[in-house]
Amino acid sequence: MTLHKKAASVGIAVGLVTAGWGITAGSAAAMAGTAAPTAGVAASPTAQPVSSQDRMFMADASQINLTEIALGTYIQAHASTATVKDLGAQYARDHAAAQDRLRALASRLHVALPTAPGAQLGSIMSRIEAQKGRHLDVDFVRFSVVGHEAAIALTRKEQGAGSNPQVKAYAAYFLPMLQMHLKMAEHAASALAG
Repeated sequence: MTLHKKAASVGIAVGLVTAGWGITAGSAAAMAGTAAPTAGVAASPTAQPVSSQDRMFMADASQINLTEIALGTYIQAHASTATVKDLGAQYARDHAAAQDRLRALASRLHVALPTAPGAQLGSIMSRIEAQKGRHLDVDFVRFSVVGHEAAIALTRKEQGAGSNPQVKAYAAYFLPMLQMHLKMAEHAASALAG
């Protein structure tokens, strides 16, 4: 199964929000218009509202998770080095767990997460899928470093600018995982360069 088909089969969301993943914040807002209508607050009458910043972060985090699950699985099967295969496997596992937590949070807050792949995500998947051997490994690792740097910035922005305490708590959970993945990607980049 090709990566593009696999992404569609697991419901990969529209592109990624960060420059490293080829999307702008505006596209996340546009994508929100294609999702099911959402309520602004959780079911509890005392619940904190979910701001546009919180919603954008949740959509972006979902896109990051879903993309890393699909790409990680693909890389685990197709990379030419054990280091990169292991990196892909770790990404797939960790982002699957993060996505499960995010889905549960989104359900509690009545926020619909994106469910369809977009053109930019398809372009990234096609570019990586077109590579073979060492070129595949190098391209994926380069994408991983840039993408995780941008995802960390996005998550820190939510921690500072977000308003819903539950969404901010998810960001606090998400950040150390992203930082660990960045270190792993940088290590893999060094190993490939050496």
